[in-house]
Amino acid sequence: MIAASAVHVIARDGLRSLTHRAVDREAAIPQGSTSYYAPTRHALLELVVSVLAERSIADAERAMTQLRVSMKDQVRVDALTLAARIDELVTVLTSRPDDMKVRYALLLELEAGALRDRLTEKSDVHTAMIHAVGSVLSKLGSAHPESHAVELITLTDSLVLHRIMSRSDTSFEPIIKAYLLGIVDGSAC
Repeated sequence: MIAASAVHVIARDGLRSLTHRAVDREAAIPQGSTSYYAPTRHALLELVVSVLAERSIADAERAMTQLRVSMKDQVRVDALTLAARIDELVTVLTSRPDDMKVRYALLLELEAGALRDRLTEKSDVHTAMIHAVGSVLSKLGSAHPESHAVELITLTDSLVLHRIMSRSDTSFEPIIKAYLLGIVDGSAC
């Protein structure tokens, strides 16, 4: 409850407005409660980063599970199916705009360090995603699945940012499909 309330405070009022009292008010809990569980601002930010990471991990795991199930017995994957699945993931990630706004705010404000790393390509989650996406891209026919996975994850992050900022629900399937077709021989798709 405290972490979720902190996310709402940051998304609505900005990172600088994050105080223990603001979180107490948002959570409708007695004054001082947030300070008890997160005695410093850094501890409060750790709670926020943890909840964002947990939600992102759950989304990514669900997306990868759905993708694996849909291609379970397939030796190859087609670009259309993969593009549709990635577009669905963008939709899922942007269904929680507060989380994404807070993630971007933290990335801009946090100095280099372990807390910031948990939100970037230096996280264990990001590394695991590169391997998982790379294995899917190899089934698509990518000659360089790991480097293409990094590119595809970067593209997906950019599409999430665009959707959050534009507040548009336009499908990104054509963009994703064009990228996927560009990394493989068109006849393989």
